[in-house]
Amino acid sequence: MVSANDAPEAARPTLLILSFVPIDGDPRVIKQVRRFVDEYDVTTCSPGPSPHPGVTHIEIRGDHTPPRGIGTRILDEVALRTEWFRRMYFQSPGVIETIHLLQGRRFDAVIANDAETVGVACRLFGADRVHADLHEFFPDMGFEDSTMGKRHQRYWTWMTKELVSPAVSSTTVGASIAARYHEYGLRPGVVTNSTHLRDLPYRPVGSTIRLVHSGNPFHERSLEEIMRAVAASPVDVSFDLYLTWHPEKDRARFVEIAEELGPRITVHDPVPQSILIETLNEYDLGIHILQPVSTNNVMALPNKFFDYVQARLGIIVGPSVEMAKIVREHGLGVVTDGFDEKAIARTVDALTPERVNEFKQAAMQSAEALSAERQVEVWADAVREIVRRTRDAG
Repeated sequence: MVSANDAPEAARPTLLILSFVPIDGDPRVIKQVRRFVDEYDVTTCSPGPSPHPGVTHIEIRGDHTPPRGIGTRILDEVALRTEWFRRMYFQSPGVIETIHLLQGRRFDAVIANDAETVGVACRLFGADRVHADLHEFFPDMGFEDSTMGKRHQRYWTWMTKELVSPAVSSTTVGASIAARYHEYGLRPGVVTNSTHLRDLPYRPVGSTIRLVHSGNPFHERSLEEIMRAVAASPVDVSFDLYLTWHPEKDRARFVEIAEELGPRITVHDPVPQSILIETLNEYDLGIHILQPVSTNNVMALPNKFFDYVQARLGIIVGPSVEMAKIVREHGLGVVTDGFDEKAIARTVDALTPERVNEFKQAAMQSAEALSAERQVEVWADAVREIVRRTRDAG
């Protein structure tokens, strides 16, 4: 007879984390991997290399090209002309390759990242095993006002209603976006794009108030407006930008503007994510003025906002719903009264070392509450419930 003490341990639950962008470069999905790898047998499936030594990785290489005869090509053309979206989706190269790679595998639960992965996950494993993590509001991603742009919007709206809503649970990045998804049959929880808790010091403001921004050199981020406002300010203030090389042409333009405006403005090369927070900690205020050119911009709550919190910086944001709400709730900084250069200049010109020190102290006090460690448990609860139902069903 085998005693209870000799009984084998139950196998760890199996979890697939699916993404159509490289996981090792996506901070949000990396947090999923890190949260689950010690508790689950995790398989990741995405383009690019394995994101963690503790997972089984299946790489989407983009080189799976099944034969497409004349009949298939005719059907593809019909689908495009008639907006036969279901065929367009399931015949897309990424979906076909994912089905090829994952067909026949079995998982207790699946996290499908972004709208376009959810349909294939539900087809392969059943909607009752799929948690959809939606990194933005897909029915309105700032589509062009053109025939093609309107078709894209109809496609993503169809995808959200028909392929994403059947998933048994879902999350998204902020409360405003979650509320908008109610119109499409989803009731997402919220997992913000928060950053892991850091143990960093409070650094009082010196003789110069040092502003900083990190990220892509996109014009919708009001970077030129900030640069010109800082350069012209009567306050002793500087502005450093850690800009990526994409798009390279736009970055070059901001370098030119910095050279034109003088020593208060400095454009640096980007720094690796592994040292970004520590680099930002040398500054006083993180600034992110995101122009409301799309629904997602209006409701944005991006990674960099939480990077600034963990770097123990005060924060300046535009009147963007989610960012402004948290800045005000926690006393982290200032919300401008507009997105243009004049509104930014009014905010910069009103800064004092005393006020900025208060903002930095508020970041010190709020860092734990606004950390990723608090947020990722929402995913953990959702996956745990899926696994429980899966195993109860046998």
